[in-house]
Amino acid sequence: MKKIIISLFIGLVILFIYIASYRVSVTPEEMVVQYKERWDVELPVPNEIIDVWSTKYPARGDGEWVNELRYDLVVNPEQLRDFEEVTDENLIAANRLVNNFINRVQNMYKIQQDEAFKNVIAAYTTNLKPGDYYFHRSENGDFDTFTAIYQKEENRMLLFQWHQ
Repeated sequence: MKKIIISLFIGLVILFIYIASYRVSVTPEEMVVQYKERWDVELPVPNEIIDVWSTKYPARGDGEWVNELRYDLVVNPEQLRDFEEVTDENLIAANRLVNNFINRVQNMYKIQQDEAFKNVIAAYTTNLKPGDYYFHRSENGDFDTFTAIYQKEENRMLLFQWHQ
């Protein structure tokens, strides 16, 4: 009887872990829908989603996240209809969005010496070029921000989210 109860308990634990991991994993299609619902932005469905960096131990859904979306095929401008194309005229403003995110994270968490964040800065401090695209939305007096940039040459999209 004791073995049956233990086996049943182990089975329930395994089932719980499976269900929990299934609910946590998000397909690229589901992720695109979530961004549409939350930020009212249409993102092209990526082939791969990479969780680049996030704040440690976010509380109550607060935190900061950097994600990379990779595409096998070149994204067409029609798929970026919510985005603004980077031009010589808006180049500085577009680049400032990512730099502001990085500076805010560094200042808030005092993590200039954090090795993981240094790697993010090295890989994702980007200089947009004319022909790239960007989207930015801010809410709650800049306590919630979302910046997406599509780098044409790298054929990738970087997402920078701030939620406080």
